[in-house]
Amino acid sequence: MKLLKVHSIKIISFILLSALNVEAHQVSEENISAVQPSYIESKNELNDYILDTGDTLEIEFINAPELSGLFRVNEQGEIYFERLKYAYVRGLTINELTDVLEKRYEKFLIDPDIYIRIYSYKPIRVAVKGEVRSPGLIAFPAFTSTKITAIQQNYPNLPTSGDLPTTFRSDEKSFNNAKIINSKSNSITTIKRGNDYITTLSNAIQKAGGLTSFSDISKIEIVRDIPIGKGGGRKRAIIDFTPYITKSDTTNDIRLYDGDLIFIPVLKAKDPNIIPSSILSGLSPKFINVSITGRIENPGTVKIPIEGSLSDVMNLTGPRKPLSGKVYLIRYQKDGTLLRESIKYSASAAPGSKYNPYLFENDLIAVNNSILGRTSGAISAVTEPFLGIFAAKELIEKF
Repeated sequence: MKLLKVHSIKIISFILLSALNVEAHQVSEENISAVQPSYIESKNELNDYILDTGDTLEIEFINAPELSGLFRVNEQGEIYFERLKYAYVRGLTINELTDVLEKRYEKFLIDPDIYIRIYSYKPIRVAVKGEVRSPGLIAFPAFTSTKITAIQQNYPNLPTSGDLPTTFRSDEKSFNNAKIINSKSNSITTIKRGNDYITTLSNAIQKAGGLTSFSDISKIEIVRDIPIGKGGGRKRAIIDFTPYITKSDTTNDIRLYDGDLIFIPVLKAKDPNIIPSSILSGLSPKFINVSITGRIENPGTVKIPIEGSLSDVMNLTGPRKPLSGKVYLIRYQKDGTLLRESIKYSASAAPGSKYNPYLFENDLIAVNNSILGRTSGAISAVTEPFLGIFAAKELIEKF
């Protein structure tokens, strides 16, 4: 009887496991069938990418492989092609260049079919203005779009340029008991992003020193060049970047092109939530570096929290030496002008106030002598030679 029960349990367990496996297989098949064939089609994200000096193109002539190769746009904005010689390509998009080449090669080939993709991108320069900590012109290095082992085999003498993304490999792991979480939850932080290896709006804000408490990221303005084939000129877009720091939503973290202009407007009132959120999302640094010199106990470069104040520097490098006077601040402002300001520093003043201002990256601070300190210094400078003469006279008389 016991043996029969054991066999019955085994049979029931086998049936249950088989049912679960069939169900899992059915779910898997349903998920696969839910993916439409159109999913793998190109998203054409580079339709508006404008070619210029520094871009390297892989151009494939389908019916004439001897003409295929890698072609770099030179300093004059030109590419050298066999039979065509130099061709001016600056200002064109990939699609426009494809159409032009196919028409030009009709003289030499029957029904030319040409495919072009970008092998390596030129360095990108963008301007960031408005309410960021260090506005100005920002340059990003050249980037190689993919690992090109096959291409390098075809063109072994080609020097590589740009940085290749690192490939991470790991063994497959089973997640049979994993709990499925709601991907729409605000508590979920985006770790893996599809734009980790391209230059985006978030990269530019980071390079510009991060946000301030007055940054209006709900109305970021981006101005971009329009390709020649679409009429030329410039176009403007308004981006709401708030979800990036509140929900880790990278939807509006758009790709930047060379020559883009980014403007972040200023809020009417300070928002105390922007800095903490931007630090957690990686848009703003946790610390900044400022330099202090003069009548202070430990002069040098000191690291303070972002939006740290003058009192933070004094607490870290102080105390001030006797006979010290006013504090002098030197800073390049957001409009490029140089600020030279004497501050009547007060340790009890509120951070951000007139007597205890917030500091920015690379600020220079000097703790000056007081009037009494300068007077005693002048007296010492005048009397010191005479003291030396007097001491020498006393020494000679003793001998």
